[in-house]
Amino acid sequence: MEKDDVQLIHNILSGDDEAFGTLVQKYQKSVHALAWRKIGDFHYAEEITQDTFLQAYRKLSTLKDYNQFAGWLYVIADRLCIDWIRKRKPVSQALGDSSMKAIDKLTYERYVLEQREIEATEYRQEIVKRLLKKLPESERTVVTLYYLGEMTAKEIGKFLGVSVNTITSRLKRARERLKASEELLINDTLGGLQLSTNLMENIMQQVADIEPVPSPSGKPFFPWVAFSAATVLVILLLGVSNQYLTRFQKPYSFEAQSEPTIEIIEALTILDSDAKPAVQSQIGRVVDLDKSNNNGSRSSEEASPPNASENFPVITASNGPPIVTRFTLSNGIRVVNLHVENSKDVGIFSYLPLGLVNDGKAKAQWSNLIMRLSVRTPGPIDYNTSSAEAMADNMRLEFRGNTDTWTQGLDLHAKWLSGLPFTAESLAKALPNALAEFGYLEKNLATHKLAHAAWNQVFRHGETDIVMREGIRSVQLSQLQEYRDQHLVQAGRVLLCVIGGVDSETLKDTMEKQLGTINLHEKTLPQPTVSPDIAKDQTVTWDINVTHYIEAYAIPRPENEDYPALYIASVLLRLAFIQDVQLKKITGHVYCGVDLVTPEQVYFYISASLKPNTDIERVKQRMRQLMNPLKQSENNAQVSVLAQSLSTELSAPPGMKTLMQQKPENITETHMLLQLGVSWGIVEYQYGETMPQLASAFADVSADDVADVVKRYLTKDERMTLVLTPRAHE
Repeated sequence: MEKDDVQLIHNILSGDDEAFGTLVQKYQKSVHALAWRKIGDFHYAEEITQDTFLQAYRKLSTLKDYNQFAGWLYVIADRLCIDWIRKRKPVSQALGDSSMKAIDKLTYERYVLEQREIEATEYRQEIVKRLLKKLPESERTVVTLYYLGEMTAKEIGKFLGVSVNTITSRLKRARERLKASEELLINDTLGGLQLSTNLMENIMQQVADIEPVPSPSGKPFFPWVAFSAATVLVILLLGVSNQYLTRFQKPYSFEAQSEPTIEIIEALTILDSDAKPAVQSQIGRVVDLDKSNNNGSRSSEEASPPNASENFPVITASNGPPIVTRFTLSNGIRVVNLHVENSKDVGIFSYLPLGLVNDGKAKAQWSNLIMRLSVRTPGPIDYNTSSAEAMADNMRLEFRGNTDTWTQGLDLHAKWLSGLPFTAESLAKALPNALAEFGYLEKNLATHKLAHAAWNQVFRHGETDIVMREGIRSVQLSQLQEYRDQHLVQAGRVLLCVIGGVDSETLKDTMEKQLGTINLHEKTLPQPTVSPDIAKDQTVTWDINVTHYIEAYAIPRPENEDYPALYIASVLLRLAFIQDVQLKKITGHVYCGVDLVTPEQVYFYISASLKPNTDIERVKQRMRQLMNPLKQSENNAQVSVLAQSLSTELSAPPGMKTLMQQKPENITETHMLLQLGVSWGIVEYQYGETMPQLASAFADVSADDVADVVKRYLTKDERMTLVLTPRAHE
């Protein structure tokens, strides 16, 4: 190694730039991996990698010991990372409406569709970091350099200044501490990082314009400095991780020619449960106003101003987690408030029981259309504040405002929940967007929600030809209004989630006045119209130009002891699907979850849109191959980390500083705060009073538990399959 580097450096200093290209090719992956671990951003790490080599080229003549080029290179990368972190500052002001509108719509939609895959990859990387933390520092360093830097034992020994035998021993001990599946996960994940193909080309183009710095007359650069700094760098990088992986959802657009309603938030947000003590100590106050003697939770102490760190000045809210308060209005409407001190933003989200798998017979997508009409009916839509979404088992109506306008938002929710008559004008405006949505979902192979609605028609109502486009076109306004009045607003089935700068005492009093007078009636959701013993394997047609496959398994409800392990199994399987190369070649979007919930039953489901001319049996076979490993405990190395993460998430929302640090560049702090409100509201709606018990249960799930429930519940005998094929054109 040292002879090669020494000779290359001599050639470079003699004017041979191609020799420098050889060094770039040799070390670029190691430098990039270390930079990525330091700053946590893949693409900025590429920029630092490029700057590292350019700086090394400029100052190559100052290196006194050519044998120590590798350590010297890593010290340069370390210093550039420190500079980047020091200088890096998030955008200090929210994007205005005009800026948001300027974002290219198709670019954003592609971002939304690809986000799940990105999150899955990042989460695997977080799991690897956790596994590495199990090792002593000396072994951790060796494993990192071996897999992440792709260095041999001899190269690592030279880099760290120890013998090859020592490196070999450390690597052996590390492997003995890790399970075979854990080592395989580390190898696959760290070895799978791919640099941009033009990185080296960019470096060499700039090298051609650089004049190397002449050798100074000062003291030589001692090799031990390089070894020490690089070793510390590796150790520190292992501790860098994203505390929370969040999903962002763009507000619903009623003006769009093609409205994306792809379900971005189907599941719990995955958290890193190894939070800093300072974060855990702030989790704090969860208050039930109905059981509180003082009917409130507001602290008597004045809120202190937020602490702005060097790298992240918090702009609109406090650094700590929201204060969670729950109460019930006199008419039975449940409310959960996430009070964010010092925030000027306020989001109000209502969750109602009618959803895509609750539609009545021959009424596919009616809940989606009712959702659109509900938001339009109170009057002209303010597109900056009003939005909505139809989910599998519920409908969400949203108001986005601030501490000056939040009472107007309550008034809007009161109108939505009061059942104002639909208007012909609203239907005329809603229909084109509802129909345009079909084309968008077909084009992007994102027919997941449509498949949920079709599954409901087949297995709950016995339909064999699913009508969606035609059903939307032909439905009468009076039918929609009657259907809404019968099924939408039900006593005991309405939840409002409020997030932002309104304290719970003020909120409760005002909500009681504006919403507490709404008369909620006992109603029932559309009942199934077929017998439970319907054939488990169904192939039907639908008026969607995509073939879609969905399979489902009946599972117990969340209060059952097996539910947490089944939930974790769904997450593991989803990660496997997203990253599987074979599946990507034959399918569009593939989902897996436990949020297929009918009034009668909860289902574990797998759902995939198929690319044209794909053999459905090939898809099924590959899914089985990816599911089978979960039946063996030794293949479930990620369970312990995931279980703790889910337990933490259900216990309390994240701190605002932590949340904002994970904010994508083009997303405002306001949207991140609102997204937290949407996500938390979904969890509250799905799990309600069982959340504390479920959080505790998640923490106890083991790899054996996951293997056990997969073998007991996800069996051939319990499997229900549905193949949806495009109807033949007449």
